[in-house]
Amino acid sequence: MTVAVEPKQHASIFIARLVQQAKKQLTGQLDIQASNGERWSIYFCVGRILWATHHDRSVRALRHHLHSACPEIDFKNLVVREADKFFSWDYQVLWVLEKRKAISMEQTGAAIKETIVDCMFDILRHEQQGALQFKLLKHEALNMLRMQLVALNVVALIKKAQAMLQQWEEANLIGIDPDAMPVIVDQDLLQANIPEKVFQQLTKRIDGRTSLRELSVVMKIDLIRLSRSLLAYIRKGWISVVPAPDIPRPQPPVVDVPQVPNAEDRRLSLIACIDDSPQVCELMKQIITEAGYRFIAVTDSVRALPVLLEKQPKMIFLDFL
Repeated sequence: MTVAVEPKQHASIFIARLVQQAKKQLTGQLDIQASNGERWSIYFCVGRILWATHHDRSVRALRHHLHSACPEIDFKNLVVREADKFFSWDYQVLWVLEKRKAISMEQTGAAIKETIVDCMFDILRHEQQGALQFKLLKHEALNMLRMQLVALNVVALIKKAQAMLQQWEEANLIGIDPDAMPVIVDQDLLQANIPEKVFQQLTKRIDGRTSLRELSVVMKIDLIRLSRSLLAYIRKGWISVVPAPDIPRPQPPVVDVPQVPNAEDRRLSLIACIDDSPQVCELMKQIITEAGYRFIAVTDSVRALPVLLEKQPKMIFLDFL
């Protein structure tokens, strides 16, 4: 297999590692760590890329790319139990959705491609700021093939990530993290220096919880265009950008489990047994009183209703026949 990448003015060790593993037809993962500690993994199957994940923001990134490619998916109710056979929980979610036909193959492919390109773009940005560390792990080929949803060409992904980085640099955004969250710092100055309509739009969208990438999808604006529009306000200090933490995985709803009554509750609780058999009533009395509850027996059906209304037991054992 021939792998070629267009020459760059500044050589990238990261790209060289990707090309090397593609040539070697790696089945496994390439772990990358930036100088600030951020970590990514890129997963290969026979030299083609299956998936990439940003370990510090994997859940947030999954929500973002599902919202972009599959807006009909309700992420907060997307509960998928982690399985050991999968190399990455976020990939497992996509695999489950596609196999259950909750999303189409086209939507799956789009979400995977966007995720990989975003990871490559982020790694290239961090490589400009400091040296990267690499670690290679191999996986069993059959297992990776069983989990494969798509297998993407390394060169095409690299070119797309490089093009994004070049556009980011040309827009003078190299110091801005697209995963950072814009926060309005000086609302008064911002309002005084921009049109009221623009100010209202900014205060409505910039909530301090949504990253630039996420805002671009919500507002349906190109990421570079959106970031460029905020750049002047960021430089003036009216808006700042802060790191976006990851979000928790969706969890199943909490089910209230009835509490077992304590000894005092049992002592105060009355249980009634209505049965015309004295032997049955005696047996029930023995069982119930040994458990710590108070007990009353009614063997006359005519007296049953008045007794129940007067005593108001917590539970009634009733013989219908």
